[in-house]
Amino acid sequence: MSVAAVAAVMMVAAAGSVHAALQEGGNGQDVILGADDDNAANTAVQPADVAAKQHLDNTDVILGGERADLLIGLAGDDVIDGEGGSDILIGGPEAGLGQPNSDVLLGGNGSDVNIWAPGDGSDAFMGGRGRDTQILAPFVLDNEGDLALEWFKGRTIPRVSIDEKPQFSCTIESAAGVLEGYDYLVRFFANGNLAVTIRLAETESVLCPSPNAGMVQVADLRSGSTEFVERPLDYFAGKLVGAIIGS
Repeated sequence: MSVAAVAAVMMVAAAGSVHAALQEGGNGQDVILGADDDNAANTAVQPADVAAKQHLDNTDVILGGERADLLIGLAGDDVIDGEGGSDILIGGPEAGLGQPNSDVLLGGNGSDVNIWAPGDGSDAFMGGRGRDTQILAPFVLDNEGDLALEWFKGRTIPRVSIDEKPQFSCTIESAAGVLEGYDYLVRFFANGNLAVTIRLAETESVLCPSPNAGMVQVADLRSGSTEFVERPLDYFAGKLVGAIIGS
């Protein structure tokens, strides 16, 4: 199932209602997409006769609930809180369409995965309790160019393409004494040029593209090291992270 298909289902379910930024998950393993309806066209927040901006430029606030959810912000500077469960968080994907947006993502309890893809803006990810992972890689798309979603161990997941990407690279540096409250700054480079910086707190590992087939660059932050180590994709086989990166 693609993101477009999920969005169509959500639009039918929400017909006649206005999300106006806030969306909350239930007790199940939710798939929530940002409604992107808090904007100038929404007369519930922006009266037609008022020139001063009252809307949030498609910002969404998404709360996942207590299960393992897939939460996707789409456009806008989104705030996403996974709350309980081992969640997958995606601030975009803007995919280079329009102005890149900056999202704030909180994992909450559980071993969460935050995915950033080229074309999106600089984000902040606070993993929370559990073993949390930041992935930086392009998404796998379906034939329509939408984010492709797959089934893995009873839940819906996206896929990324993280190997054979010599045009991309990452560095990690300590945020101590630089940005209070954050642990690391992940710099993502495209063709040698700095594209974005991801601020991390309470995050245990970072996965970045490798120039080599069947490989991924992995930084284990639990030891305090900021160095990447080349690992085969099947190093993560059978795990949620492995399914996302295609091992």
